[in-house]
Amino acid sequence: MHSRRSDDVGAVMRAGIFLVGATLLAAIAPAQAQTPRNTLTIGMVQFPPDLHPYITDTSIKDTVLLAANRPMVGYASDGSVICLLCTEIPTLQNGGAKLIKRDDGTDGMEVTYTLKPDLFWGDGVQVTAKDFAFSFQVSSTFNPPQVIESVVAVDPLHVKFVLKSTQYDYQRVANSMSGAAVLPEHIEAPIFAKATSPLDYGQKSAFNTQANNPGLWLGPYRVADYQRSGMVILLPNEYWKGPVPYFKKVQMRLVENTAALQANILAGDVDTVASGNLGLTLDQIISMSKTTADRFDFNFIPSVASYEHLSLNLDNKFLSQRRIRQIIAMAIDRGTIVNRLFADRFQVADSYVHPTQFGYDTDTKKWPYDPKKARFMLEEMGFKPGPDGIMRSPEGEKFSLDLTTTAGNHARELVEQVIQTELKAIGIELVIKNQPAREMFGETLRKRNFNGIVMFQTDMALDYVPLIYFHTLYIPSAENSYSGLNYMDWRNPAVDAAIISARAELDPEKRREMSKTIQGQYVYDLPEIPLYFPATGLITPKWMTGIYNPQRYGFITSWIEQWRAR
Repeated sequence: MHSRRSDDVGAVMRAGIFLVGATLLAAIAPAQAQTPRNTLTIGMVQFPPDLHPYITDTSIKDTVLLAANRPMVGYASDGSVICLLCTEIPTLQNGGAKLIKRDDGTDGMEVTYTLKPDLFWGDGVQVTAKDFAFSFQVSSTFNPPQVIESVVAVDPLHVKFVLKSTQYDYQRVANSMSGAAVLPEHIEAPIFAKATSPLDYGQKSAFNTQANNPGLWLGPYRVADYQRSGMVILLPNEYWKGPVPYFKKVQMRLVENTAALQANILAGDVDTVASGNLGLTLDQIISMSKTTADRFDFNFIPSVASYEHLSLNLDNKFLSQRRIRQIIAMAIDRGTIVNRLFADRFQVADSYVHPTQFGYDTDTKKWPYDPKKARFMLEEMGFKPGPDGIMRSPEGEKFSLDLTTTAGNHARELVEQVIQTELKAIGIELVIKNQPAREMFGETLRKRNFNGIVMFQTDMALDYVPLIYFHTLYIPSAENSYSGLNYMDWRNPAVDAAIISARAELDPEKRREMSKTIQGQYVYDLPEIPLYFPATGLITPKWMTGIYNPQRYGFITSWIEQWRAR
């Protein structure tokens, strides 16, 4: 009986202890669960080969730099231009812009921006108009200016851009300098003055020798560490006067392929991923949205200014022939690619202009999927199949092309395989030679070191006349420090003239007709074969908010200061 009573008392005591302990745990657990997270890790499958805004032009570099630097203007979701570093968008109506007659009698413009007075580099030095004037000097060595004649520091807070002609997009002309970002004159000017060439300057620039120098950065964050092997550490810029960034440390980390990146986010090793082709592929995000909706929020945003395409080297003896480029376009079933690989969330592209955007030509020629006609056209040109089924030219040369894209991107590799199979069906061999993104964008495209086809995505500004993409002057070469984006070597005098005229035309209806000319020549000549307009899938962990911003257009790091824990 005693023993029994002892057990009962002990049981009661243990129950009491358990209840007290459970109560304490219940009190502690929510507190631990609600402890705000103040660090963030972003995974990405591409990584910038350098951090200088003017040396290479890639989406992944923009993603990194926009967290720590900002251009003069940005975009609202409707495409309207908004100030980032200025106080008011200059217009002809408010006097910030005005038409002028140049000394040679031609029409020009002056566009004056008023800088916000509370802009500071990360070392406490104020951002002034001198920084923009110096940036133009540097930009001009990498990319000879076609529109901007000079940039004048009127006073510390007013910077004047003098244009060689009228300019339809004059409100955002400050962003037309290479890389769009402004450079710190007090740090870079001495280095630039001593450089013997643009290449020498690029190698010695503080952006590439001491990226952790706070004085290089004016955004909400500054770069605290940059490792070319694949790591960027961002810390808050204490001199940033905008909304205070929430996260005390942001780590951007390279994960070599999309499969590994997906494993990393599911395991919690990364919190979120870079957007578009810089992170997970859409098929992966769609799959995750079906299985992990309890852990992540998903947003799918159709692209209207980015298009995936095949960039063709027109120096290649096969691809130099327009008829062959047209044949290749007819051999690719883009509709099936969009349907089966991307669940119709992508949209087939017939040109570089999205149907919803200004200037789209509804009469744009289409190249429908027609492999029988494509093969017949090859045979008409004198091509005959060899013993392996691959066509031989009339001179007996095997019709074989290299196809390159960013290694480790699962979706692109699937698209490659589809295109490879479809072209083989008409007798064209594609040899896949994928490369790491840093190599493909850093050397292969930039210096045109490819002999066939490269597949990648171009991200244009809204309502953009494609000067740097299609004009002859922007074919990468030693003369322009390999800064042009006309990787195809497309030389079309009618397009060159239409681009220059369109950029100078203030009347939108006249510019619309010029845009049709450019599109018509593009679709007929096919220096690129447009594939589709992608959709961007954004993944936000449930504990976080701010990555999706329905009011803004651009790379998600353009508003990184708005990201925070719930």
